[in-house]
Amino acid sequence: MSRKKPSTDAGPAGVSGEDMPAPAEPAPVAPESGMEALQAELAEARKQLLESQSRADGNLALLQRVAADYENFKKFSERERAEAILRERSAMLSDYIDSMENIERALEAGAKELAPESKLMKGLRLTLDLMNAELERTGVKPITAQGCQFDPTLHEAVYFVPDKAKPEYSIAEELRRGYTLNGKVIRTSKVCVVTRPAPEPKPDEPECPKYDKEA
Repeated sequence: MSRKKPSTDAGPAGVSGEDMPAPAEPAPVAPESGMEALQAELAEARKQLLESQSRADGNLALLQRVAADYENFKKFSERERAEAILRERSAMLSDYIDSMENIERALEAGAKELAPESKLMKGLRLTLDLMNAELERTGVKPITAQGCQFDPTLHEAVYFVPDKAKPEYSIAEELRRGYTLNGKVIRTSKVCVVTRPAPEPKPDEPECPKYDKEA
């Protein structure tokens, strides 16, 4: 009696190889599904790029506004500082000019009683020349007024005088000299301004007699 050989294809727990299920194969991916996923990723990346660009543009605009505000503030500060310096210098120069004009008046008064070549008169003239030279060196110049047209930015009208022979609103007389500092007015000239004389009143016309109408 011959023995039957055991089958070599037996699987685990006595299951034969013929009875084991075949391994499952991965489901094939449709080409359309992969393209849609790629397009979605590209759309999301484009969206994020646009958002980043928008934030960058906003930050740039903010930076530009801050820079412009800073430049405006710097210009304003410089202008305020320049105006403060001008006011301070104008006040000092005004006192200096007042002293110089006092010397001019002293010369006019001394000319009536003293000889032109006296030491006092020579000293006053020398002092006045030095003061004028110092004013010119610092950029101070007198304002021309006599015979010019009235300019409210340069002149201050003290009173008006009617005159037919002179142009209207011309300056008939300078009462106090004005000055500029580097082209800016630090003291206006006080002047007398020409106006047109008022028209003369017409003589009264003779009154014509009145008559009653005949009935």
